[in-house]
Amino acid sequence: MKEIIVLSLTFAILAVQYHLGLMRKPGFGAVLPAALAALFLAVSFLEQTTEYGITGLLCVLAVAAAWGAGRLKAGKHEKAQLDQMKAKDL
Repeated sequence: MKEIIVLSLTFAILAVQYHLGLMRKPGFGAVLPAALAALFLAVSFLEQTTEYGITGLLCVLAVAAAWGAGRLKAGKHEKAQLDQMKAKDL
């Protein structure tokens, strides 16, 4: 059951990050990776180990990759929305 919850949270975080990449203001997508990096660095500092820092770096890179994928598709997404709005107006 624990694994299902972890996977659900992971997919939810990646989905939110992808959605933030689709938005017009790309700065919102930097908030989550920065918060995760700060969290992992704080935990690593408190535990006096680098284990969480390395794991955290991989996690931040995955979240940033989801945001980047959203940014790559943002133009097509916006064009599709505009086309849909034009079709409704006609």
